[in-house]
Amino acid sequence: MVLEVQILRYYLGLFSLFFIFYLIFIIFFKNFNAFDDIIKINKGENTLSISNKITYNHNYLDKNIFKLIILFTDKYYKPINYGQFIIKKNSNFLEVLKLITEKSNYDYKITIIEGWEKYQLDNYLSSYYKNYKTIPYTDLIANTYIINSSSSISDLKEHLEKYKKNFFDQYKDNKLLKKYGVKNILILSSLVEKEAKNKDDKLLISSVILNRLNKNMKLQIDASVIASLTEGKFKLNRSLTTKDLKYDHPLNTYIIKGIPEEMICYVGQETVELLLENPKSNFLFYFFNILENKHIFSKNYESHRKQLNEYRKKIK
Repeated sequence: MVLEVQILRYYLGLFSLFFIFYLIFIIFFKNFNAFDDIIKINKGENTLSISNKITYNHNYLDKNIFKLIILFTDKYYKPINYGQFIIKKNSNFLEVLKLITEKSNYDYKITIIEGWEKYQLDNYLSSYYKNYKTIPYTDLIANTYIINSSSSISDLKEHLEKYKKNFFDQYKDNKLLKKYGVKNILILSSLVEKEAKNKDDKLLISSVILNRLNKNMKLQIDASVIASLTEGKFKLNRSLTTKDLKYDHPLNTYIIKGIPEEMICYVGQETVELLLENPKSNFLFYFFNILENKHIFSKNYESHRKQLNEYRKKIK
C-alpha cells in the first residue's frame, strides 16, 4: 500500500511538473497565431464570449487553459478592454493577454464629407457606434479623423470639438470672425458649402453673401430653401418651385433677412478658411448655368435678370 502511494505521488508529481512546463510553453513560447489577425471586442461583451473569440483556432486543452487565464485576469487582475486589436503573427499568449487589457492598438479613419447633411452623417456613424445620436452641424469641421477603435461616441465628439476649437483659435484675430462670431461664420460657410462647386465659386459666393449682408439685403440662397424643406433629414429629389421660395421657415433666406439661425450642412475646413479671407467683389447676384456648368455672377439686378432670361430661353 505504501509503495502504491509512493508511485501515485511520483506520477502526480511528474504530471504536475509536466503540466507546469506545458503551461510555461503555451503561455510564453508557443505561437498563439500563425498569421496577423484582427479581433473585435464589443463594449460590455462577457468574458466567456471574448475567450471563445480569441481562442477559436486552438486545441481543446489549450483553449480551456487560455479561457481560465482570461477569466481570472479579467476578474482579479486587469479588466479586458474593448475595441479592435491587431494580433501580430507569431505572438505568444502573454503578449495577446497584455494586448487586450490595454488600449486598442487599432486606429481607423472616419471621413466626414463637407456638405453632408444630418441624415448622411447619421447613416455613416451609426455603423461605427451603437446608440449614436445626431451631432449638431456646429460641433465639427468636416474632415478625415484618425480614431482609436476603443473610442466611444463621447470620445469622438470630444475629439471633433477639440479640433474645431483649435482651428478657430488660429483665427482669433480675424476681423470677420470678430464681427460675426464662430457660430455665424459656420452658418455662412454652410451656405457657401452647399452652393459652390469649386474653390473659385466659394470665393465669389462668399463675396456675394458678405456684400448682401453689408447692404442689408436678403441672402436668397436656394440651398437654404432646400434645408427649410428637409431639415437635413432626407434628400429633396426634385427642383425647387416658386411656392417653395415662399415657405415660411427660419432657415429660408428668401423669407428672413440676415443670417439664418442654424447651419444647413457640415462644412469643410477649406470653405471656412476662404470665407475668413473676406473675399472682395462687386457681385450681388448669381445663378447656376447647367449648360456651362458654372455660376454666372452679376453686379446688379438688371444684369442678373437679363442673363437669367437668356439662359432660360436656351434650356427650354
